[in-house]
Amino acid sequence: MERIYARRLARSHLDAPAPADRVLDVVRDVLGVHAQLMTAAELSLSARVEGVTRATIPQLLWETRELVKANTIRGTLHLQTPEDFALWKSVYEPRWRTDAWLAWQELTLAEAEWLRDSVLAVLDEPRTRAEIGELIGGRLGERLAGDSWGHLISPANSELCHGPPRGRNVTFVRADVWLGGFAHHDRLDALQQLVDRYLATYGPVERPELEHWLARKLPPEVEIPDAGTFADAEPRGVRLLPHYDVYVIACHPRDQLIPERKERIFLKGAGPNPTLLVEGRVAGTWRRDRVEVAVEPWVELTKLQRAELDREVERVSTWARSPGPRASPRRR
Repeated sequence: MERIYARRLARSHLDAPAPADRVLDVVRDVLGVHAQLMTAAELSLSARVEGVTRATIPQLLWETRELVKANTIRGTLHLQTPEDFALWKSVYEPRWRTDAWLAWQELTLAEAEWLRDSVLAVLDEPRTRAEIGELIGGRLGERLAGDSWGHLISPANSELCHGPPRGRNVTFVRADVWLGGFAHHDRLDALQQLVDRYLATYGPVERPELEHWLARKLPPEVEIPDAGTFADAEPRGVRLLPHYDVYVIACHPRDQLIPERKERIFLKGAGPNPTLLVEGRVAGTWRRDRVEVAVEPWVELTKLQRAELDREVERVSTWARSPGPRASPRRR
């Protein structure tokens, strides 16, 4: 088991940070960075890549467009490379076409298809929900503009990514416009590619655990390959990981990843909360009040581990003190 966690840490870039010029490789290796909270995404990358600041991700998202922010894994917001974004947008069947979804939103299939076509027609540039609703007009436009959860965007979701935010308002844009060259893959082929890469980073895994991570049943055609070889190595390192870090979500079985106090991490389903990672396992929690970081270990740390924890606290504090991103570009 120690060899398994040693490889997981190495392939997640949590045993030693990657050089600053390998941000995209790291995002690719971990299969995406959770971005429901942008601060969590920034801290996830800061734990894995040297020199990441609060300005790093906005530059990669909105200026160079080397990263994409969109609903991908389990339908939640992640940062992906453009290539992986296309894979993830290919693996989930369109739930909005089901009778259950249509009844929930009180729509006919024809209305949902009209919404899809109408939304895509106006998203040749980034727009807020209010702008989309105003442009498509009518009763459904009014509903979409007031839909803070974004349910009525769902019919167009497979073709969309996020554009630069406008203050607290998110924007959406067609992926083929924002990225260029965007195209869907064969569903089974895309799913098999992602499963193979999951095993390379987080394996081994049982089929139900992998389905839990994906939030979908795997079709019988998709194979779960052998996780490969594990070098004779010991897991090492102390890291402070933020809310929803992909390592904590992806590693199974959970009882080995979090040997005790699992309820403190997955608090009423709202987690995972910020975690102290010691030699690959969750061994405590932490919180941040502005730049002050308070850590609650659940295990006795060695002198060497305490020194590494001090460096982690300084990393998080340095990130918190770093300048924020510049103002987002305004729509012309």
